[in-house]
Amino acid sequence: MHWKHALVAGVWAALLPAAQAQTFKLQCAVEGRFPEPASKAQAARVTVELQAIGRNLYFKVLGPAPFEMWVSTLVTEDYKGENLTSATHLGARREDRRSQQQSEILIDRSSMELAAHHDVGPAGRAQRFSYTGKCRPA
Repeated sequence: MHWKHALVAGVWAALLPAAQAQTFKLQCAVEGRFPEPASKAQAARVTVELQAIGRNLYFKVLGPAPFEMWVSTLVTEDYKGENLTSATHLGARREDRRSQQQSEILIDRSSMELAAHHDVGPAGRAQRFSYTGKCRPA
């Protein structure tokens, strides 16, 4: 291997861990429902993964449908992200610029209570699925 290639490989190896963000995980027991009056509460266990990369926050909720969602503070041509973090909460809101569908997640810093919602279904006929629950570190 040429010394320049070895140097470049060494620099990339040194920088790679700095470029990756640590993922924090929470396990949550949640209950959710659609807004219709006949809607029954649905219970589930979900995992919330949180990453901070640069100035942006990324939340991924893993679990059964319709609990799964992805929310970030990133602003792009297609999505408008907003950081909802305060002294009492961690959170983000994401809106699809075309369909106006939203996703939002808030986690209380002291109680570890989760409150989230997202629009499910096709644009124009989407329903907001909301859920809340208690979390603990995974």
